[in-house]
Amino acid sequence: MYWILVIMAAIAAGIIALVVGGLVTPADYCVVRRIRLQRSTHELRTLLADLDAYDQWAPSPVTIERPASSDTEVVALRVTDDDTKSQIRWEWRIEADSAQSVITLTEWGRVGNPVIRFFAALRGHGGNAERTLRALAEHFDEFGVSVERA
Repeated sequence: MYWILVIMAAIAAGIIALVVGGLVTPADYCVVRRIRLQRSTHELRTLLADLDAYDQWAPSPVTIERPASSDTEVVALRVTDDDTKSQIRWEWRIEADSAQSVITLTEWGRVGNPVIRFFAALRGHGGNAERTLRALAEHFDEFGVSVERA
């Protein structure tokens, strides 16, 4: 009979630890990832600025809006994942580096649920940015491109 109480107490302690761990973890995050592709900066900037083109290569269905911005060097976007309804902000920077282009994706987001926030902090928040950069590379038939943390 007491073993049932011990098991219930252990489960309750685990749930409390998850919630408290999530509550002390920051809700906002920022990740920066970078890849190098054998494409011109103009070709990349044209693709990333075309909001309709994301349906062709983005790794998951997303709704994309462009906030008002005067910076021509940065492609800034507000992205809503159609599956999870999570909202993030992307900033694409493209720089020329000899015969290749360096694409930097900065992603800002917020995780509201403390339990999910705890697991996301343990796993790392960069998965979405890395998947997106790999999908961009595969769109240009460049496979096996390494994604760098910046």
